[in-house]
Amino acid sequence: MMHEVKNFFDYLAQYISLDDQTFENAIDFLKVEAICKGEYLVHEGQICSKIAYINEGLFRIYYLKEGNEINTCFCKENTITSSFNSFINQVPSNEYIQALENSMVVTLSAGHLEKLTRESATWQTVRRLLTENECLRLSDRASSLSFESALVKYKNLLKYQPEIIQRVSIQHIASYIGVSRETLSRIRSQIRE
Repeated sequence: MMHEVKNFFDYLAQYISLDDQTFENAIDFLKVEAICKGEYLVHEGQICSKIAYINEGLFRIYYLKEGNEINTCFCKENTITSSFNSFINQVPSNEYIQALENSMVVTLSAGHLEKLTRESATWQTVRRLLTENECLRLSDRASSLSFESALVKYKNLLKYQPEIIQRVSIQHIASYIGVSRETLSRIRSQIRE
């Protein structure tokens, strides 16, 4: 089994017990893909046809509002990314998913996931857990946007995802916490003092 595929199964095994047959049923449906920095997994208006386990690399999810890019998520190694509403409902995506670094992912198409869930209760549970994890992420993001100041959002990034600060441009981080680049520079100065 390829290293990247094994990592994907190890990731899933954190959430659910997977037997050898579950692995075997899925291996032929998994695809290892190299995504170069700047390339997209999905564009706005495109139906998202797959989920991607990030074996290495970093992605951002963003949408356009009045011509401005609004970052909503940074997805790094050992996580799943997808335009979930588009993927689950097979409707056009309202967001973009772009590689911020050269990346290696393991993908599973919507059709193949559907086939696996029809044939296996374990894969039904995997699908449910992936959906639940995305719901929790969105709930946390909505709470953050509604109740936290930009300073608190930035401090939380420093505390819980310090590697993002090192790997993502100041412009993208500013967009993520909902401020201008200049305001973020002031926040960073304030924290250093």
